[in-house]
Amino acid sequence: MLQPIGIAWVGLFAESLPRLVAFYSGIVGLRLVDRDERYAIFDAGGGALFEIWGGGISAPGRKSSTQQSVLVGFLVPNLEAAVEELRSRGLAPESEIDTHLETRWVHYIDPEGNRFELKDRNA
Repeated sequence: MLQPIGIAWVGLFAESLPRLVAFYSGIVGLRLVDRDERYAIFDAGGGALFEIWGGGISAPGRKSSTQQSVLVGFLVPNLEAAVEELRSRGLAPESEIDTHLETRWVHYIDPEGNRFELKDRNA
C-alpha cells in the first residue's frame, strides 16, 4: 500500500503566465523560486511546490469542475489573519469560512478563473 507523507507539488496551467505569476507572488504572497518563459515555481510551504505552466485557458469567471479538476489548498497558520492580509492587498474571498472535520477553509478566484483555497486546522 502506498503511504504518502505529503504533497510534493501541484501544478496549474495558465493562459497568461506573467499575469498569474504577478498574482500569486504579488497578491497571494507566494515566494517565486524559479521561472522561465514556460513555467514558474513557487514555494508552497512545508517542502511542497506550486508550479504554473503556460498553455492553459482562462475563463471570465470561476471555472467549472470540468474546466478545473483540481483545487489547490494552501495551509496557513491562522485563517482569519490570512484573509485580512489578502483583503488589504485587494483580494476578497469568494466564500465564507467553512469547517469540516479538523480543518477550516475559504475560497478565492485567481485572474484566470481558477479556484484555490486557504486552509487552517481547527485549534
